[in-house]
Amino acid sequence: MVHPDLTITFHKMKKGLETMPIGVPEEAEIFVGPGDVHSLVSRDSDSHKGDNGRILIIGGGAYVGAPALTALAALRTGADIATIAAPASVSDIIASFSPDLIVSSLTSDVLTPDDLPIITELVQEHDVVVIGMGLGRDELTRRAIKAIVPICKKVVIDADALSALDLPLDGSAIITPHAGEFKRVTGRDIPKDGEKRTALVKKFAKENNIVVLLKGKMDIISDGTSIKMNKTGNVGMTVGGTGDVLAGTVGAFYAKNDAFESAAAGAFITGLAGDIAFEEYGFGLLATDVMDRIPKAIKGRKMNFSKCVSTE
Repeated sequence: MVHPDLTITFHKMKKGLETMPIGVPEEAEIFVGPGDVHSLVSRDSDSHKGDNGRILIIGGGAYVGAPALTALAALRTGADIATIAAPASVSDIIASFSPDLIVSSLTSDVLTPDDLPIITELVQEHDVVVIGMGLGRDELTRRAIKAIVPICKKVVIDADALSALDLPLDGSAIITPHAGEFKRVTGRDIPKDGEKRTALVKKFAKENNIVVLLKGKMDIISDGTSIKMNKTGNVGMTVGGTGDVLAGTVGAFYAKNDAFESAAAGAFITGLAGDIAFEEYGFGLLATDVMDRIPKAIKGRKMNFSKCVSTE
């Protein structure tokens, strides 16, 4: 028989503790931390090429760098294969960025409905589709996006693709807007008050059967039922391209995991990679610096705990 002077228990409720609050702060449940990433990055020692994620990125046309950043970020996060489907006008340029990229050329200068046969075949060969980076807002492109999203098993929707959404969706989509994009998608003003903003994200996610990752000083992630918030990241990440990196990171996690968990982990790891880069480059950091530090962020997953839970 043990007669302890003190009993310590951690986090989740144990049998018999229903009437004995142990003082776990709400922030420990709400804010994303290293524990939200740990179970998402394991892989089977017997796995083969492709088993750890095949990511299809549909982007490029108006811009060429964005889809390359997304694909390389997915690879840095642990995906085995990243394929970019890009308009013919830019496919060779994108392929020249890195030998690690697989680029499939489409039919025109922009994404069009004529590309659907190629896209449909590629979708079937990949676990996750990440769509929107650098596509532009040509009307033909908008029509193509509306046709592509419903055929995806899992899809991360970002950037220009956010302007072509037909909501609600079927529950397999993650959207990653910043505040301006979220306002365009919802048609609603974004509250400055944190609680009201969080409530709006949760309500919108529930109404439209999607996972929302609202990017900002404090990221808000919701599937309409649960809420997570993320405090990693810094003001240096206002540089162009960091959103493309985030989309690739989320897509890589989503290949093997739940949408809500993947969005939360992607936000945390991208922000942490940005914090590591900021220590070296300050306000001169580039999106590629963030991308290159994703493996270090995943490997370490350590930071000042106060940044995980602070509500300031």
